[in-house]
Parts: sequence; C-alpha cells; structure tokens
Amino acid sequence: MEELFDWDDGNIGKNLAHGVQDWEIEETCLDPMAQVTDYEQVRGEGRSILLGRAPTSGKYLRVVYTLRPDRLGNELIRPISAVEMTPSERKRYQRK
Repeated sequence: MEELFDWDDGNIGKNLAHGVQDWEIEETCLDPMAQVTDYEQVRGEGRSILLGRAPTSGKYLRVVYTLRPDRLGNELIRPISAVEMTPSERKRYQRK
C-alpha cells in the first residue's frame, strides 16, 4: 500500500495534548468533504489548513500540514498540528 503520510518522532503523538489521535488526523485528511481554507509560508515551508471530519470518532478537526517528498519524490502529507474546529469553522465546513 502506498504511504500517504510522513510520520516520525517529530510528529507522532504530538497532538494527543489536544485530544487528537494520529489516526484521526489521517481520516480527516482523507475526508472527501475536507476543505483547504488557508495557505502560508512558515520558515520557507508551505503550510495548509484543512477542515475535515474523522468519521470513526466523529470529530471535526482543523489540521495544519505541509507536503514533503519521500525518497522517490512522491509528496507525503506531514501533519503539523490538529485541534477540534471552532464553531465558526464547523459551520463553514458543514455549508459545503
């Protein structure tokens, strides 16, 4: 199976402090209704903000991620942070 996510010691379990499991981040990024709402450069790296839902837990999450190439040049999603959406973000997500 093709890898889609870039996980290592720097980001595995990092979002547990926000009550978010790594598998919930993956489900949210794969949500067909997910919306990328913002993009910015941080220290020369592009970061996107995605609003989506993890169907197994039912959580509505805001995920900040970047894209990084693997050894073969395929782009992988590298999650940076994830928290539950604010009420206004959830309304925005549900309007789509």
